[in-house]
Amino acid sequence: MIKFFRKIRQNLLMENLPTGQAGKTGKPAFAAGRYFKYVIGEIVLVMIGILLALQVNNWNEERKNTRIRKSYLKNLKVDLKKDLENLERLNTINTSAETEGFYLADFLDNNLMEVDTSRLMKSIIFTGFIPNLTVISATYNDLINSNNIQLFNDVELKRLLDDYYIRNNWAELFKNRILKTAWYDYRDEMSKFHSPLLNRDYFAGNNSIELNYSWKYNVEWNEMKNNKYLKTQIGLIGAYRLLIRNDLVRYTQKAKTILKYLEK
Repeated sequence: MIKFFRKIRQNLLMENLPTGQAGKTGKPAFAAGRYFKYVIGEIVLVMIGILLALQVNNWNEERKNTRIRKSYLKNLKVDLKKDLENLERLNTINTSAETEGFYLADFLDNNLMEVDTSRLMKSIIFTGFIPNLTVISATYNDLINSNNIQLFNDVELKRLLDDYYIRNNWAELFKNRILKTAWYDYRDEMSKFHSPLLNRDYFAGNNSIELNYSWKYNVEWNEMKNNKYLKTQIGLIGAYRLLIRNDLVRYTQKAKTILKYLEK
């Protein structure tokens, strides 16, 4: 490209020579003027070359950034869709476990018209089963750690992502403390009233515990009813499930909002 401009410049210089002077040495003033034009022409050519090189580099860089942005957008969408599936599954588990907790609490408070010992043994296990809310943050972490979030130049997107992926440490510590206290205390207290075989058989045998043989697990139903601390722990776990449900609903809404924003 530079050679092309240089050839044009040389032709123009030759055309501007006085008649009969083309290719010959002219007067000093003319020679100086010709040299000045040559220098100016070289400077212009260099500047044009630099500008063209910068433009080409900018085009290449923009194409590269566009590919990176599209890759991140695709991965974010995949992560969020998986999160939504997992959040729905966790909500189903939490609701089912909550139902079992209510059933066990009604038994301990003598509120059941009919007692189903098979259902109660299932309730013993699931009352203390609390789902752990997690989200897939690999793509977001890579965006932040690599500083590629700047490629989007989108303040609203960064706000939405930060709000979804950055957890409130104090709130998390508080909830984890409640969870550990309630869950561990429930597990330890409940273990006093049945054999460890109950949990082992349930989780080791594809949930196929011998529910019709409560004697095998040495379940002490009456002793459970007389344990006020156990009832307290079941109540705390039930209250904690409200926090879990609220978190699941909130994160589901946030994930849907980000997906809608990314797809617009």
